[in-house]
Amino acid sequence: MEEKYRIVKCPHCQKDVTHIEGTDYTCPYCGKSLNGQARQESRLQRMKQYILRNKVLVAVTTCLLICVLAMSGTVSFAVDQRDLMSNQLQEQTDQYNELQSNYDDLLAKFDELQSSYNDLETELTNYQDQQETIDSLNAQLTDLQEKYDALSAENEELKEQISENDSSMSGAGGTGGGRLPVPGSDGYLSESSNDSVSDMVWIPAHGEKYHSIPDCGNMNPNTASQVSRSSAEAMGYDACSKCW
Repeated sequence: MEEKYRIVKCPHCQKDVTHIEGTDYTCPYCGKSLNGQARQESRLQRMKQYILRNKVLVAVTTCLLICVLAMSGTVSFAVDQRDLMSNQLQEQTDQYNELQSNYDDLLAKFDELQSSYNDLETELTNYQDQQETIDSLNAQLTDLQEKYDALSAENEELKEQISENDSSMSGAGGTGGGRLPVPGSDGYLSESSNDSVSDMVWIPAHGEKYHSIPDCGNMNPNTASQVSRSSAEAMGYDACSKCW
C-alpha cells in the first residue's frame, strides 16, 4: 500500500513536519503527538474549502443577482424612457395639429380679408371714376349756369327793350305801311328789317326746344326768353316741330 506524505505544521513548536497519513507520529523537534492536530487540520481544511466554495457561490450568486437587477433596472429605465418619449411625441403631435388648425383658420381669415380688400379696391376705383365724372359734370353745370345767367341778363334786357318798344308804339298811335317798331329807332323798321326780326326765337326756362311764339304748347310766356335763332342753336336748343 502506497503511503501518503504531507507537510503539516506542528501546533506546539510551529515547525513543518512530514506526516504519514494513518500513523501516530510525533514531532521530531518537540516530541509531541501530531495525530490530533492532523485530524483537526483535515477538518479545518475541509471547512475552509467548504467556506471558500460557499463564498465563491455567494459571490457568483451576488454577481448574477446584481447583473439581473442591473438589467432589470436598465430595462425598466428604458421602458420608462420609451413611455416618456412616447408621451412627449404625442404631446408634440397634438401641439402640431393644434398649430396646423390655427394656421388653417388664420389662412381662411387672410383670404377673407384679401377678398374684402379687393372689393374695397374695386369700389375705390369706381368711386374715383365716378368722382371724375362728377367733377366733369360740375364743370359743365358751372358753364351752363354761367350761360344761364348770361341768357337771363339778356332776357331781362330784351324785356326792357320790348317794354320800351311797346311804349313807343303806343305813343306813335300804331304801325302802318308794313313797318315794325324796334327800340333805338324812330319806332318803325323797313320791310327789309322783317328778316332780322324773324330770326328771333323764344326759348323756355325749362326745356330743349326753341319756338317761334312765346306760348307754344306748355311753355310759360312769362318765363320765356327771346334770343336769336343762331344763339339758341348754339346753346343746344332744337326747333319745335309744332311751330316751325
